[in-house]
Amino acid sequence: MATASLSLGKTSCSMIVQDIYLPEYRWHCRVFYSVNGYWVDDILHDLRGIGCAGRKYSVASRNLNSGQLNTGLTYSNREMRETVMVIAKTSSADEFAHSYDHEKGHLAMHVAQAYDIDPYGEEFQYMSGDIAKRMFPVAKRFMCDCCRKKMQV
Repeated sequence: MATASLSLGKTSCSMIVQDIYLPEYRWHCRVFYSVNGYWVDDILHDLRGIGCAGRKYSVASRNLNSGQLNTGLTYSNREMRETVMVIAKTSSADEFAHSYDHEKGHLAMHVAQAYDIDPYGEEFQYMSGDIAKRMFPVAKRFMCDCCRKKMQV
């Protein structure tokens, strides 16, 4: 997959899907932004596709079906080098920034665990910055309340 490719096939009901790829780690992440209940089945399908099952799947399903604002989840299969990340609808730009940073941090830690990267070292910080850069073309739309209103988020 192309780095920071954007799938616009499913943008009705305001959700956006972004696929990012970290070539240095051969790691793919599908990010769902501005999620509402309409998309739960698609996300759960993707979670199952990367091996999410049991208690983790149940917790993810409850979280997604709750419809709560300002939530998210990140599930990774380290062997497959695949992640599904969800950033639910947020009540404000600063709440989006909080959820974005939180979920992005989980992805960085999952990659670090898979590759035994020291979370206190430079490689971790550069990797985390690379994730942010790849997500930014889409995430920036949610980081400004004026832009969010134009998107009717």
